[in-house]
Amino acid sequence: MPITAFSKQQGRELDVEQWLRLHGYAAQGDAELVGVPNALRALASADIECSCCGAAGAVLVGRGRGRATGRAVTQNHFRFRGPDGSNPHDPLCDYFDEKKVSGSEYLTNFSTDRSALTRAIRELVCRAIQGGLLSQRDMRRMRQWFLDVKSQHAFTMDVSADLLQWCVDLWSAKAYRPVGQFPFRPEHGALPGFDWQAAAEQEWARRNADLFDLCGRQRVHFHRRWIERPLKIAAQRAGETLFDPTPLQTQYEAATTLARFAADYVFDAGPGAAPIALQRHASEWGPTGHALLAFSALLLFLRDWDLEAGVALFVHVRTLPPAEDDLAGNLIGLNPFHDFEAWQVIRVARLIGAQRTDRRPAQEQVADVLKDLRVQHAHWEAARSAA
Repeated sequence: MPITAFSKQQGRELDVEQWLRLHGYAAQGDAELVGVPNALRALASADIECSCCGAAGAVLVGRGRGRATGRAVTQNHFRFRGPDGSNPHDPLCDYFDEKKVSGSEYLTNFSTDRSALTRAIRELVCRAIQGGLLSQRDMRRMRQWFLDVKSQHAFTMDVSADLLQWCVDLWSAKAYRPVGQFPFRPEHGALPGFDWQAAAEQEWARRNADLFDLCGRQRVHFHRRWIERPLKIAAQRAGETLFDPTPLQTQYEAATTLARFAADYVFDAGPGAAPIALQRHASEWGPTGHALLAFSALLLFLRDWDLEAGVALFVHVRTLPPAEDDLAGNLIGLNPFHDFEAWQVIRVARLIGAQRTDRRPAQEQVADVLKDLRVQHAHWEAARSAA
């Protein structure tokens, strides 16, 4: 149920009320849109397309009301249907399942005023549009780029909680202890108080060195404190066709670098005026930083993801005079890097799951290694006694 959609005729994104007003119909007195003429509905079907995938067949839907209270529970929105009633959205479109709107995590509404930061970003968007530095067609192009990228890097969520826990156990086994930096030798067992469990864990880690190399190449560590969000995503999205954003590592690093720079200058007070949350690393911003990351991604998209050019464009936008039309920024921004670190963990877990040679629980494998080490020590001890 998109709240806004792209008007080909107007060349910009509009909500239902705005589109109707531009065509001479005032929706204020018709909250449920029962009086909209059929000719206007037909025009909407031809003019309006999904902002994310370009699907046609827009239907104007009035706000819904709760049966018990009669209060509005949904606002006016668009719905898209094919001539035969089918779903015209691309399967990877954010609105393919309009009830779930599973892709909404990537969308940021620049028109909302929920915080000082989103108000500041909206004002910058309006300045950029007024100054001719960007347009709503540019955002439409960025959404098409994002849809193309998603199509190229789609996968079925097949990462289980067991696999993620297995990866955590694998990583934990690499914690070095005394003597742990050396490969096990049978004579080690003769040391007073020798830690057999640690030795077994480290030997198991050594035998899986290729999996650790994989983690290193992908710059992912499976620390227990970092696994909560990947576990939640894997559970919620099991079996779904999803987008793996990690091939956008270069773009992600550029966007977070620009966003950290911009955070100091979004407000007139300069460095130190940004919310406390934005003074940490971008990976810790959470919802607070969605609008700033989306705006940074848009600027970089307009400059082919060149960081220096993106910074220059931000400076240009920031030094423009205030916008005269505060509605120009009524569009949905795109943050392709939502939960990027969690997706990195999920991606590497999938690679480990495909590459590991023993799928048994880590504890069971370590127990077998422990038995093997003790057997090796017993043979060494017997040979020494015989000598």
